[in-house]
Parts: sequence; structure tokens; C-alpha cells
Amino acid sequence: MVRRFEPKRFLIMGVINVTPDSFSDGGKCETPDAARTAALQLLEDGADIVDFGAESTRPGATEISLQVELDRLMPVLERVRREIPGFKISIDSRRDEVFLQSADTGVKWFNRVGKVPAHDVLKRLAATDQAKLAVTHMHGIPESMQTDPLNREDALDAVNNFFEVVDRQLDLAGFDRNRVWFDPGIGFGKGMAGNLALLGEIRKWIETRQVMVGVSRKSFIGRLFGMESPVDRDGPGKAIESMCAFAGAGIIRTHDVKGLSTIRQRMAGGH
Repeated sequence: MVRRFEPKRFLIMGVINVTPDSFSDGGKCETPDAARTAALQLLEDGADIVDFGAESTRPGATEISLQVELDRLMPVLERVRREIPGFKISIDSRRDEVFLQSADTGVKWFNRVGKVPAHDVLKRLAATDQAKLAVTHMHGIPESMQTDPLNREDALDAVNNFFEVVDRQLDLAGFDRNRVWFDPGIGFGKGMAGNLALLGEIRKWIETRQVMVGVSRKSFIGRLFGMESPVDRDGPGKAIESMCAFAGAGIIRTHDVKGLSTIRQRMAGGH
């Protein structure tokens, strides 16, 4: 008898890039009003969380200063917090100070890219009511991470080792595991075989961890299907996102929220 997998109701995290150089929609949400409009639309389309990032982490992106990141992000947060509760807002950053200042505005979701936050920051977030953390693996830094991307075995080893480091740091900080998600960082310094191998590990990881996955519009989809434009990748991307949901990923991070929300409704209805 063929086993039928019944995915739990996964959360949808919609992406908003408060940057001029995002690979998918750079410049469209730079102003507070534009970001507010985009966030409200994503929530209407079915997003459970809207994820704001003020520094591009696309392959080849150049690092910006802390001050530039804050200057982009904080006016946006001030604007959207008038209408959107903090438990629906996530901050995507590589810097502890960005998390701390965002927490002061009432933000409850924190998406850390590249490494674990410092111990004192983890302890503060752990003690913050309703605060949740996602930790995303990155091989190297955005500017050079695709120069020598990880192959299949190296990607699996690197991500599994990273998750174990995160486990230890969370334990030391007393961070409740039910409030933490682990993201293998698809496309962040991995080659094609590495990305596909990581997707195949989701069912293993969910035995002990909550998993978040972001594949939306990434270049490996373009290489697989011969699609140059990031927006054109939404169709095949939805198939991969659906596979991740069936495998047990608890959060899917995506640009095309409406399309994924429709799929989630059909999954829930058994169609």
C-alpha cells in the first residue's frame, strides 16, 4: 500500500526587499509607503509573516554598513508597525544590532543569515514574549559564495554541522526549540547537486527540528528549467515549494505568496 503523506499546515513567509539591488524586485519597496503597501498585499494574499530585508544577500552582492542597513529598515518598520502586529513581521539580517533595534519596535520574528546571533542576543530574544528565530546557513559571504559552491557531500556536511552548532548555542541560551526554525540556505554557496541534496534531507531534519525553506526565484531553478527571469521561475518554484511542504517544512519563504496560498488551500482540502 502506498503511504499518503499529509502535510501539516505550513506557514507562508512573504519576502519584501527594502533594497535597490535585490535579484528579484530590487527598488520596488525601498520607501516606507511602498513597503507598507507591499506588506499589506502579501498578508491579503495569504502570508502569515512578512519578512523585511534591508541588505541584499544575493550571490555577488557587496556588503553594506550597519548604518545604511538601519537607515533603510527602521523607517519602514516605523511605518508598517502602525498597521501590522509584530508577530506578523520578520527581519532578515546578518547583524545582531539590527535584531536588537527591530525588537525594540515590537518585531517578533528574526531571520538570521550566515551564523548564530551572539549569546547575549539569543538570551534576550529567548526572554522576549513570542519571539521566534530562524537561522539560515550560508557558505561564505554573498560577494563570493558562488565562486566555489559546495558540492553534494560538502553541502550536506556543512549544513548538518551548522545545525549542530546552532543546537548547542540555543541550549546555552535557554531558547525554546518550539520557537526556532532551521533553514539549509538553498542557493547560498551551494552548487546544483548540493541544493538538490539538501532538499532531500527535509524529512530527516524534521524528526528533531522545525525546518524553514526558501527556494523562491533562485538561480538553480533558472538553470534547471532554462529560465533567465526570476519572476518566470515562480511556476516550477511552486512545485518545489509544494514538495518541501509535503516533506514537512514548517515555513516556506516565498515571493509569490498568492500562488503558494492557493496550493496550501488545495492541500488542506484534499484536492
